[in-house]
Amino acid sequence: MRALTLWQPWASLMAEKHKKIETRGWSTKIRGEVAIHAARKPVIETMKLMAPKTLRTINNLLFPFALERLPVGCVLATGNLVDCKLIDDAFLETLSEKELPLGDYTLGRYAWIFEDIQSFQSPFPAKGAQGFWDWKRPA
Repeated sequence: MRALTLWQPWASLMAEKHKKIETRGWSTKIRGEVAIHAARKPVIETMKLMAPKTLRTINNLLFPFALERLPVGCVLATGNLVDCKLIDDAFLETLSEKELPLGDYTLGRYAWIFEDIQSFQSPFPAKGAQGFWDWKRPA
């Protein structure tokens, strides 16, 4: 199956069903089941990039998990990629207050919409890659 690598905490936000939209600078025609992989990038590095309000929101959503201890370098879940939309003013009006701080909704970027997210009880260690990559679920 195809897999997509996300930095933490966004991978866990998706696996925990708080985040249903992944934002990217490029469009995709890919649809169907996609594995959600947490990059090996240390969470502390991505936390430095977040505005304080976003960090508080994410902490509240993932409580009682400590952001610094989120799993990295593993597949956390699968989800059904059902659509890809250009982010424009009309699209922004459809977003919930919960989803807004969980992505980069700059005009001209793309929103990849996921449904039916299924988390694994135990993550599967895996080396990720940029873009889509192939992942085979261990038996």
